[in-house]
Amino acid sequence: MPHCSDCGAYVTRDFIRVFGADGTVSGCPDCTTYRDLNNGGAVDGAGESRGEQLRREKRPL
Repeated sequence: MPHCSDCGAYVTRDFIRVFGADGTVSGCPDCTTYRDLNNGGAVDGAGESRGEQLRREKRPL
């Protein structure tokens, strides 16, 4: 049975197909907002939103 690798909640295979990567998800509606899910929040390392990831990448070294 597929589950969220972050909180362990059940997720459907369709949810993984839409929001996951490589057959897994690291966020689900039980532990992540839908806004973050739409911004890639279910992909591993997505404790931050896609906007936060882009801002982090643009910071000067």
